[in-house]
Amino acid sequence: YGILRVGDGYGTVTELLNATSVTKLIRNNPDDLTQAAKYYIDMLKNIHSIEVEDGIVPDMKETALSWADFVAPHIPEEEAQKLRALMEAVPKKNTLMHGDYHTNNIMVQNDEPLLIDMDTLCMGHPIFELGSMFNAFIGYAELDHQNIMDFFGYSFETSEKFWDLSLKMYLGTEDEEVCRNVAQKAMVIGYTRMLRRALRRPNDADSPAKIAHCKKRLGELLRETDTLIF
Repeated sequence: YGILRVGDGYGTVTELLNATSVTKLIRNNPDDLTQAAKYYIDMLKNIHSIEVEDGIVPDMKETALSWADFVAPHIPEEEAQKLRALMEAVPKKNTLMHGDYHTNNIMVQNDEPLLIDMDTLCMGHPIFELGSMFNAFIGYAELDHQNIMDFFGYSFETSEKFWDLSLKMYLGTEDEEVCRNVAQKAMVIGYTRMLRRALRRPNDADSPAKIAHCKKRLGELLRETDTLIF
C-alpha cells in the first residue's frame, strides 16, 4: 500500500492479508494440484514479464558465478571449468525474478494470487529462478524427505508432483523430454547452490552426506549438459 525510502534503498508498507497460501491449497487438496499450480505459475509468468534496469536489483548470474567459483576447488577441475563455462554462456537478461519462489510466498485472495517476501528480488535468465524452485521442492529434501513436511506441511511425493506440474505449466508443454531437459539445467544451478551451502556449514551433522550427494549429482549432470539456456 506504500513505498518508503530506507537509507539508500526502498521498503514497502503492506496491510495484513486476509488470504490463504498456495501451500495451504496444496495441503487441503493434494490429489488435485491443478488450481494451486495455476495460481503459482500465473504469478511467476507475471513476474517474469517485467524487465528492470541495471542496478535496481542484484544480477543473479553474477551470484551464481560466485557459487561456481566457491565450489570449484572441491570438485574435479574439468567439472569446475565446465560449470563456469555453462554459467558464463547464459545470456544477460534483465528479467525480474523473485529469487525464493515457493508456495509459502504466494497468497490467494479473492481468486487472485499475491506475492509476499520480496527481499530476494533479483534479475536474470529464468533458469536461475527454476534452479531455486528445484531446490525448494526437491533438492533440499532429497536426503531427508521430512524437510518438505516440516517446511510446507505436505509430503515429498506431493512436492515432486507439484514441481513436475508447475514446470509443464511454465513451459507450456506436456512433452516429458522437453521438461526433463529444462529440469536438468535447473538442477545444475540447484546442486551448485546446495553444494556451496553445505561446504560453508562443515560442522552440521548432515553436511558430509549433503556434500557427497551434491558432488555426485553435479558431476552426473555436467556430463550430460551442454547448455543452461532454454
